[in-house]
Amino acid sequence: MLYASPEIEIQGLNDEQEKNVRAYLSLSSEICEAPSWKIKRLFKQAPLQVEKALRALGYYHPQITKNLSWQNDCWEVLFVIDPGPPMIIDSIDIQVLGPGADELFFSEILQEISIKVGDTVNHEVYDEIKKKLKNRADAKGYFDNYFVLKQLSVNPDTNTATIQLHLQTGKRYYISKIDIEKNALSIYFTSKYLTIKEGQAYDRAKIFETHQLLDSSDYFKNIELKYQQNQAQDYQAPLTVKLTNQPQHVVSAGTGYDTDLGFRLSAGYKNRYLNESGYQFISNLNLSLKKSNLALEYLMPLSNPLKDRLSFFAGVTYENTTYVDNQKAEIGVRLSNRLYGQLVLAEQLNFVFERFRNSTNDPYQTSYMLVPGISMSNVRATKKGMYLEGYKYMFQVNGAHRNVGSSVSFIQPKWYTKISYPTFYGGCLIARVDLGATAVDDFANLPTSYRFYAGGGESVRGYDYKSIGPRNAAGDVVGGRYLITSSLEYEQRVYENWSMAAFVDAGDAFNDVIDMKLGVGLGVRWYSIVGPVRLDLAVPTGDFGDVHVHFSLSTAL
Repeated sequence: MLYASPEIEIQGLNDEQEKNVRAYLSLSSEICEAPSWKIKRLFKQAPLQVEKALRALGYYHPQITKNLSWQNDCWEVLFVIDPGPPMIIDSIDIQVLGPGADELFFSEILQEISIKVGDTVNHEVYDEIKKKLKNRADAKGYFDNYFVLKQLSVNPDTNTATIQLHLQTGKRYYISKIDIEKNALSIYFTSKYLTIKEGQAYDRAKIFETHQLLDSSDYFKNIELKYQQNQAQDYQAPLTVKLTNQPQHVVSAGTGYDTDLGFRLSAGYKNRYLNESGYQFISNLNLSLKKSNLALEYLMPLSNPLKDRLSFFAGVTYENTTYVDNQKAEIGVRLSNRLYGQLVLAEQLNFVFERFRNSTNDPYQTSYMLVPGISMSNVRATKKGMYLEGYKYMFQVNGAHRNVGSSVSFIQPKWYTKISYPTFYGGCLIARVDLGATAVDDFANLPTSYRFYAGGGESVRGYDYKSIGPRNAAGDVVGGRYLITSSLEYEQRVYENWSMAAFVDAGDAFNDVIDMKLGVGLGVRWYSIVGPVRLDLAVPTGDFGDVHVHFSLSTAL
């Protein structure tokens, strides 16, 4: 059923003028069913509202003709408006006076002022300039600021206007001392997150930056920074920092299943405060019948705790799948430096001991290596509905040499990147590339964990887990020197948290000649409250009858 709506027709104005007039008109919010007495009263008030709307844009002499009528059980209004000549600015005098007159941040505002002599008066622009000057003074610690002169004078006879704004800044306030409330961390360590120091001038932006750094540290649950202006003496006042610590001990657990590794259990433990210098202990355990690992890390923040960290780590990994059989233990040290945002440069040195074999008919081999490495990684992602928009990448190089505590010499660069881009109408485009290369003196002695394999739900769908790669005489996959895999997937939301996906994957692990394998398929996604559920049906392009099911479910408990 269609309902009638009032019609307010305005003639004679440009788009900006008409928009402002409609915003001022009380009639704009009325409906057909409004009482006639109310419509007539608002109609009578309309000329004054039109004049105010046009005056705000610099038109002080409008000529207004109006008409009100009722048609088909609803009212209609017609305004024919001649805005008249504009009010032209013939003089602008905007100054910053007092101790802050020479501050660069005030000069920037004055330089950014867009109005000039000869422009039409605009009250909104005038008010915005006043607001910017006062806000900047408050943000920089000139709390006693005031306008000694603020006026927009108009001469209706000559249609000219004069703008005068004189801001007196008063003296600037400073931080006499910083009082950090006692918490689980030492005051010395906590102060490393502060971007503002004692004796510096008050600066709201730096205080806000300090708040963000403390919040991102993962040590504090509640953060309050307050400048005690009421305690000021000779324009000096303290800054108080009140912090509530996060829980010291964090325990996590989860369960999941995928067709590559079967049923999985995971558990984690984190101690945020081993001491008052912010040292942490982190452990993660992942268990499945086919692949399990335990990782331990002792983390030490350095002079810049948000950017520089030194950690000592150890771990063990067990994998026994169709084509991989190995047990690995490692211990090492890592120095991480966050360069910008989430861009992290890491250097590490670890000692690896690995027992492996490439076929059930082969005897186990043992390798030990002292492996230095360097990596650079970055992650940038934001939530857009069901999907993430952003990217992540990692480039790393590892190597070892027989003359330096290793049973094999090799160097291995690797690159991984993934991009997710939500599109229109509930769609999302996902692309992934994984590359690797190895130079090695004796490939037979290279441990399984440093060889390349392809295939599986996170690699090339349509093929079994790690089933793509060079094979030995018995037909067992033994891994390759080089790797290239890529994936392109499109998801389309179909109902609430459900989506459909179509994808194509390609890749190969090889030694000399590349033989790209191609897999295509369709999938279903359910973004549940406990974690994403994925079901894919994929086939290799060489055999469309060979259907592979790839299922993945993970939950955090």
